Amino acid sequence: MQAEAEIGGLSIEFDAGGKLRVVHAAVADIAWARTDPAPSDADSASAAPEPSTEPTASPPPLIPSDRVARKKDARAHGAPMVAIGSGPPLLPLPDLKALRSKASVVAGLLAARVPDGAHITVDALTFKLSNHRPKDPPSLAFGPGSFTARHDGARLELEFSTSATAGGTPLSVHARLPLDDAEVSVTLEGGPVSLLVLGVKDGAAGLTDVERASVAGKGRVALADDALTFDGELRLRGGAISQPRLASDVIRGLDVGVSARGVLNDRGELRLDDFTGTLGALHVSASGTLQQAGDFATAKLRFEVPSASCQSLIDSFPTALLPTLRGAKYGGTFGARGVLDIDSRAVDDMVLTYDVQDRCNASEVPSTMARDRFKHAFSHRIYLPNGTSGEESTGPGSGKWVPFGAISPFMIVAVLTTEDGGFYRHHGFSHGAIKASIIANLKARRFVRGASTISMQLAKNLFLAREKTLSRKLEEVVLTDYLEQVFTKDELMELYLNVIEFGPNVYGIGPAAYHYFGRSPSELNLAECLFLSSLLPAPLRYHYLRDQGELSESWQRTIQHLMIIAKKSGLISEEELEEGKTEAVVFSKNGPRPPARRHSHLDAPVVEGDFTSQESD
Repeated sequence: MQAEAEIGGLSIEFDAGGKLRVVHAAVADIAWARTDPAPSDADSASAAPEPSTEPTASPPPLIPSDRVARKKDARAHGAPMVAIGSGPPLLPLPDLKALRSKASVVAGLLAARVPDGAHITVDALTFKLSNHRPKDPPSLAFGPGSFTARHDGARLELEFSTSATAGGTPLSVHARLPLDDAEVSVTLEGGPVSLLVLGVKDGAAGLTDVERASVAGKGRVALADDALTFDGELRLRGGAISQPRLASDVIRGLDVGVSARGVLNDRGELRLDDFTGTLGALHVSASGTLQQAGDFATAKLRFEVPSASCQSLIDSFPTALLPTLRGAKYGGTFGARGVLDIDSRAVDDMVLTYDVQDRCNASEVPSTMARDRFKHAFSHRIYLPNGTSGEESTGPGSGKWVPFGAISPFMIVAVLTTEDGGFYRHHGFSHGAIKASIIANLKARRFVRGASTISMQLAKNLFLAREKTLSRKLEEVVLTDYLEQVFTKDELMELYLNVIEFGPNVYGIGPAAYHYFGRSPSELNLAECLFLSSLLPAPLRYHYLRDQGELSESWQRTIQHLMIIAKKSGLISEEELEEGKTEAVVFSKNGPRPPARRHSHLDAPVVEGDFTSQESD
């Protein structure tokens, strides 16, 4: 580390014995930086990795969806079987002994420079931290504010307080550093104070318009040899942030609060006695424990969202987080509570229970969401093979639309088998899929599995772009709930099968049936339907199979395995299973249509349509 200081208006007083008593400065600017130089462009270029010359791996064989084969070995889905207690800890909890040791070192260094009884004050202190050199533009700065340091016997007292003339109420931080075994403590109190006063600059951590935002807080953290206790709260008002992972637009008008009380001991046990997070009218409270040892971790958590009006909750989210719902009006109330209990030594036995009281109902929605829009031809976003997006017309009355009754019933069987077995039972969200997703992601220590239902996939395809943001996920949840309110299950299934992507520029079951098999969607047999549904997780990746003419034996075995799952789920009869096992998946490309081979106790009428447009052969 390297530091530079500029001090103005300095005065020093000594006692009769020549011992330092008082140091006062009117102004002090301290710049602190790392001493390692910034890497040059040449260094960066030389360190850049060579482009890989290895061929890309071929796609893995199709497997049953993890949404219907949840008890299968997670390795079949690419998730390594790793106990969550092994490897890095779940949470980066501090080493209390090391932290206490560092505090003692700092206290000792300061005590050696500030004699006992001495008092140091600065009227206007500004601190700047730079990445490389003290004179570089600071990455962090705060001040000006008053600063006091006092050596009082066995401890040092340090205090910094923002300037009262800078607007708002001063925010002060007071630290007590003992020279013996007493506890180290830091207290915070005051505000609201502008983020500018704290030295936050536009662009830091994505924050913008910092002059309009303020922060207030109070609390205390105390560190002893064997425990760290904390109790405090912090609130941000008028915040704005530009962060692509959160939303595509700047999120303005953030009103966020956090409070927490608990204790962490030197045995890796964290007890959270009370936690509350707020976003406008949305309140989330929680309490629980986390224990981390060398080879295992356990966690128990209770959480609650107190009941509030749905409209107030929607209004609590800045527009950038729910842009599709702009102008929507909701009635009713929403509340939830739940319990999570998990032990890394038995992750599959995780307990997750929750009670959601969702009484929200949309009384007014934007025209793009209105039910009437989908009674006739409508446009929806599609993605072209070159990576750009476009619009495609579908819906009743369009050439590509296939009514529910004209779709092979085996296609419904197929998507229930591979995508969402509980579609006709849940209200848009699957508890089993959510629980299985948490377990798989904990085992893998990364995100490897989601919990999307057919309704959630439909919400994304009808209303949302393919951007991976928190905003899109929030909208997906609200829009899924809306779709389940205003459409029947069969209507949702009809919409889903007519807008879902089956390949490059192939959207909807009508074009898909013709593109892969030269068939009407009513003519598809069980094997063909299961093949089409198994494409849905990665339709572009697996489209190459069509060019091979027919499926390999291993791929065919996967399709037959899906048939067995469908039979066990009660979706097909024994006779349909046996006939399905005899069906080979043979593709049609630039040749005569193969004859239809579909027999079922549920027959669908043949529907004619223009399924050949925008083909991507």
